[in-house]
Amino acid sequence: MTGAHGWQFSVEIHPPDWRFPSGHSWVAGWIYAGEHRFITDLRAWIDGRAFLGLPGLPKPGLDDKFLGRPGPPYAGFVFRLEPHRGAQLLRLEARDPAGCWTEFFRTAITVDDQAIPYAAPAALGGRLAELVPAVLRLHAQRPAAPWAVVADEIISSALAEPLNALPVPPFHGALEEPRDTGWLRYGRLSVTGWLAHRTAKIKRITALVDAVQESVLLHALPRDDIGGVFADLPGRDRSQFVGHVDLPANQSAPALLKVFAELENGEKHLAFAQRFNPKVIAGAAIALPTLSRTTFARALWALRGAAGRYGVPLGSGQELLRATQLAWQAFLAEAPPRARRSKPARPRRVGDTALHLPMRIIVATHNLNFEGAPWFIFELARFLAAQPGASVRVITPQDGPMNRVFTEAGMPVTVLDLAKAFRAKSEQEFHAALAAATKLNWDDVDLVIANTMVSFWAIHLAHAAGKPALLYVHESSPIRRFFEPIISAALFPVVEDAFRWAQRVVYTADSSRLVFDYLNDRSNAVLLPSWVDVARVDAFAAAHHKADLRRKHGLDPDAVLIVNIGSVCERKGQHIFIRAIELLKEELRITYPGKKIHFLMVGARAGVYLDALKQELILYGLDHAFFIPESGEIYDFYQLADVFACTSFEESFPRVLLESAAFRLPIITTNVNGIAEMLAADEAWIIPPGDRYQLGDAIKQSLVAHFAGDTRRADKARASVLRRFHEANSMPLHLAVAGEAVSSSRR
Repeated sequence: MTGAHGWQFSVEIHPPDWRFPSGHSWVAGWIYAGEHRFITDLRAWIDGRAFLGLPGLPKPGLDDKFLGRPGPPYAGFVFRLEPHRGAQLLRLEARDPAGCWTEFFRTAITVDDQAIPYAAPAALGGRLAELVPAVLRLHAQRPAAPWAVVADEIISSALAEPLNALPVPPFHGALEEPRDTGWLRYGRLSVTGWLAHRTAKIKRITALVDAVQESVLLHALPRDDIGGVFADLPGRDRSQFVGHVDLPANQSAPALLKVFAELENGEKHLAFAQRFNPKVIAGAAIALPTLSRTTFARALWALRGAAGRYGVPLGSGQELLRATQLAWQAFLAEAPPRARRSKPARPRRVGDTALHLPMRIIVATHNLNFEGAPWFIFELARFLAAQPGASVRVITPQDGPMNRVFTEAGMPVTVLDLAKAFRAKSEQEFHAALAAATKLNWDDVDLVIANTMVSFWAIHLAHAAGKPALLYVHESSPIRRFFEPIISAALFPVVEDAFRWAQRVVYTADSSRLVFDYLNDRSNAVLLPSWVDVARVDAFAAAHHKADLRRKHGLDPDAVLIVNIGSVCERKGQHIFIRAIELLKEELRITYPGKKIHFLMVGARAGVYLDALKQELILYGLDHAFFIPESGEIYDFYQLADVFACTSFEESFPRVLLESAAFRLPIITTNVNGIAEMLAADEAWIIPPGDRYQLGDAIKQSLVAHFAGDTRRADKARASVLRRFHEANSMPLHLAVAGEAVSSSRR
C-alpha cells in the first residue's frame, strides 16, 4: 500500500476485521519511506488516546529488497494497544527527520464491551513544570513555527503512552543505562547493561536511536554479580555490554533506544527497547530563550490552548496557579539571564603599568595531562617565571605527565586531595573541606592564577587569604550545565562567586566571554589574545624531516596523512571523524587508486570511549586509521601531517589550530565557539560539528588541494595567525594583567 509522501507500508498483524477484544492487542507491519529518506518514530491514535510504537525493527528479506542490503534503516514496526470501550477510530502517524507527524493509515474499529473505560488524561496543572520548558526549547529551535503548533506537538507527545521491551527467554538481561533519563555528552548516549542467552552464543550487540546510525557495543565483558540470581545461566560471568550511541540533534522526546543481539546463526533479535528523555550535560543543546516574563506567558497560554484541543483538563484554579509558579521557578533556574553585553577591559602593555616585583605566583590548574589547557598555562607560567624576581609554583588536584614538565622547568608541583571539597553538599561544607586540604603559606604569595573554570576553588583560597587572583576561562559551556555531573547544585553559586571575586577573569575568545557576561558585576572581564611560539615552531620544522618523524612513530612515510590531534574523548568528536572515514572508504579508493591515504588520531587515553572507537575501526574494516597515545612530543605530529582536522563539539580558543596554522598545515575544523575568531572561510575548511557528511566533503576538498599542490588556505591561515597571535605580541599583555593585579593589591 502507498500512503502519504509516497511511503509504502503494510499493516500485516491486527485483530480480525479490526474488532479489538478487551485487553492488549498487537498491531504490526512495515513502512518504507523511500531512498535516502526514513521514519524516525511512529504513534497510533485511538480516538483521543496516543500510543507510541516500536519502529525500525529488522524485516529480513524486505529490508534487502528496498535497500539492497540488510539495513538500517529497518522497515518493521509494532504497536501494543489497549483500546477503550466505545473507541471507533484508529489512526497511524509517522514522524520524519524534520519532526513533522503525518497520518498514513486510518480505519474504523470496534471494541469489546468488556474493555477498559475511557479515562481522561491527567490535568494540565500537574505537568506544567516539565511542559513549559519543552515548549520554550522547541520554539527556540523552530522560531518560525506558531506557538500553537509547537504547543500541540508537546501536548500530543506528552499524551502518548510509551512501549518498552525487555529480553524474552532464552535471552536474559537488564538495561541499566539509560532509564527514564538519558544523559548526552556531545551527541552521544551512554548505554550499559548485561545480556546472555541460554542456548546460543551472542556474536554482536548493537544499538541505535537514530534510524540509520547503528553502533556496535562492547560486549562479553566481565560481570560477577549475575550468578546470585541466575546461577545456571551460561555466559553470565561475561555478559556485560557498554558503549555509546549517536543521537540526532532533532530527536523527538521521549526518544527510543533499541538494543539488538545478533546470534552466531545470523538471527537478529530485539533485546531491549527503552523510551527516555534526552538531557544534554555537555555539548550543543537546544537552549531555553533568554529569561522573559512575556515569553513565559506566551508558552503558558499556548499550552492552555493545546490542552483544550486535545481534551486535557486544566485542573482547578488553585492547581493551575501553583503549577504556574513551579513552572516559572523552573524557567528562572534554567534560562540564561540577559547578558549585560559589557565591553571587556582593555589590555595594556607592560610599559603602561608599574610592576611591583617580585611576583611570587601560585598557578592552580585542573589537571596535569597532556592537554591544551595545561600546555597553555605552562607556557604562560614559564614566561612569568622568567621575569626578574618572579617565581612560580603549581598546585593541582589531579597529577599527570606534565608534573615532570613543570618540575624540570623549575616550577615545583604540589598535588592536593580535593575530593571531599568536590563532594560537598553545601557552601559551608565546601569551604571547610577546602581549608582542610590546602595548608599553604600565604606570606610568600603575591598572586594566584587559576587555570580553567574547574579551578574555581583556587579563587576562593586566594579570596580567603586576601590575595589577588586571575581566573583563566577556557570553557564555553554555562556553569550549571557544565558542573551538573561534577558537583552538587548547591555549589553552583560558589563557582559563580569565583568569577566575581577574581581581580580579572581572562578570556581568549569573546564567544566564551559572552557565555559568562552576566557574572561581570565588577567589570573584571578582560579579553586577551592567545599565542603561538612561532620561532620554536619554525626551528622545529627546520630541524625535523617529515619522513624521519613518521618512521620514529611507526607510520608510513609515503602515505597522505590526515591528523586529528586532541584528547580522545566525546568533546573532541573522534567518533564523527571515524564516521567520515567509513563514509569515504570506497570513494577514496576509487578516486585515488594506488594512493595511500591514512588517518591518525593523536591523544588516545584508556577508557570505554577509546575501546568503542577501536571496535568501530575493526567493524568497518578501517585498517588505514590509527590511534597514538597522548604525547608530550606533539610538535612531531604537526610536522609529519599533511592535513590537520579538528572535529570538536566545543572549544574556546584551541591552541592546536594556532599551532597547525604555524606549521603551514591545511586545516579542516568545526565552527564552534572561538574558532570563528581564529580562522576565516578562505583560511580553512570550516564545517558544523557532528556532521560526518560535511566533514567528508571537507576531507575530499583538502585532498584535491593537496594533490594539486594548492597551499593558498594554509598560507593565509599562517599569515593571519602570525599577525594576530604572535607570542611576542600576546605575552606582554598577559604579563601586564598579572602585574596590574599584584600592583593593585599593594596600594
